[in-house]
Amino acid sequence: MEHRFQATFRFFIFLLILVSNSNCSKQRDIILTQYETSLSTANSQNRKLIVIFGADWCPDCRALDGILAEPEVKTLLDAEFVVMKVDVGRFDKNLSLNERLGNPIQNGIPSLVVVSPKGELITSTKGGEFSNASKMTKEQVLAYLYKL
Repeated sequence: MEHRFQATFRFFIFLLILVSNSNCSKQRDIILTQYETSLSTANSQNRKLIVIFGADWCPDCRALDGILAEPEVKTLLDAEFVVMKVDVGRFDKNLSLNERLGNPIQNGIPSLVVVSPKGELITSTKGGEFSNASKMTKEQVLAYLYKL
């Protein structure tokens, strides 16, 4: 009887591992598919792609979102870029795209990666340049975007 219980228990553990790995794979596939779609859009519109890594719990991410929504910044973004936002959760979500783009979140979020319409990496904020976005001004963000 005990042997049967152990076998059943092992089977359920195996299923749990299988299901959790399957969900991770699906999430990875979804975000990579979204990236490919955004890159294709950028290419067809001859615009650069900005991938913004952040999280809803992050005050600096919310501050950057506010700055990006300001009319002057939004006008520039709409004219020159395709924007893709990626939720990294507590640094435990969508990490496959982070790795693919060279680990831009290594020194904090929000983090930006700019990719050419052809998919070539232009720049990345690996140094945490926007990790204090709550103290940044619209002019500082615009200066960064105009350099691209």
